[in-house]
Amino acid sequence: MAGAAVRQRTCAVCGAEFAPGARTEMEVLHDGEVRYVAVHPGHSTYARARENTVADRLRRITRPAA
Repeated sequence: MAGAAVRQRTCAVCGAEFAPGARTEMEVLHDGEVRYVAVHPGHSTYARARENTVADRLRRITRPAA
């Protein structure tokens, strides 16, 4: 663990402690300020519905023109 994971010590999503040497992921959290938070792999602070909406928009934007 390094950086935010060491300072934070727990996952921003589930609240469980990070195991020593365990892999963590960083996620941007915007709550009036831009913050970087550590999360367990596969965890997300973003709502799944919002994630799906953003993914759909990106697919439409990046789809090749016919």
